[in-house]
Amino acid sequence: MILGIDIGATKTRVGFIERETLVKSKSIGTNKDPERFLRDLSDLIEEFLGGKIKELSGIGIGAPGPLDPSSGAFGELPNLPLWNGFSIKSRIENLYSVPAFLQNDANVATLGEALYGGGRGSKYVCYITISTGIGAGFVIDKRIVEGKNNLAGEIWALTVDNLGQSDILLNACSGPGIVRNSKRLIDNGEESSLSTLDRIETKDVFNHAFNGDKVSKKVIENAWENMAIAIEIILVTLDPDIVLLGGGLCFEEKYMVDPVRERVYKRVFLETHKNTPVKRSDLWNEAVIYGAIALAQQSNGKIA
Repeated sequence: MILGIDIGATKTRVGFIERETLVKSKSIGTNKDPERFLRDLSDLIEEFLGGKIKELSGIGIGAPGPLDPSSGAFGELPNLPLWNGFSIKSRIENLYSVPAFLQNDANVATLGEALYGGGRGSKYVCYITISTGIGAGFVIDKRIVEGKNNLAGEIWALTVDNLGQSDILLNACSGPGIVRNSKRLIDNGEESSLSTLDRIETKDVFNHAFNGDKVSKKVIENAWENMAIAIEIILVTLDPDIVLLGGGLCFEEKYMVDPVRERVYKRVFLETHKNTPVKRSDLWNEAVIYGAIALAQQSNGKIA
């Protein structure tokens, strides 16, 4: 049995595939202390697998970067600062006496989509997550494209025009970035129905934009256009068979997927790129678990 682990900044889940169906656990909070997290994770795995724990042959892990897949250690995680240098791969291997494999969550999600989801049957697959963070992954012939420094797909760092300021894609398109942009315009004196709220959340900005609020519309259209630019760059440089969009902001297609796709097709010059599917992820919030399982299966030689 191969176990997949999806470590998020706030929640963690595990799962395995049985008769081509994903069996997943309940989620646990991702403790900011890595040692306490490891204890919580161990308790979850033992409760979840029970007697099946003896059947474990490998463990795949998808987690936020930066990280080093070879050493299995984390770099400086902005949301989990105490995890810097924590080698989760070796610790899990010591706990369960099976090989463990670690990879960036966007890369792992792309692998999951390529093998089990919307990219199944495609040679060149791109997946983009749009949520608290922004990231992309690329899979060619069922293999993750890592890059020299394991930084392939870090599109969050693309330089963009963010409402008149030179900025990065993360601050224009992520959930927190959208909220910050709204507050910035309001602080600059622009009138908005958002001003009546005690706390502005990402969904509020979308809803107020759809109801005609000018500040919200400006912020959301800025996010759509900048994400379309990022996808246009991917299309003309990598020419994938398909681009899949996932993450929290893609749950309802009207929020991000539909308007971004429309802008991508307006921007691209080559007719062939207008025919490249840009669609919502099939696996959505299960893509990382599927991909983590596939990562371990590949490394164990169970997937060619």
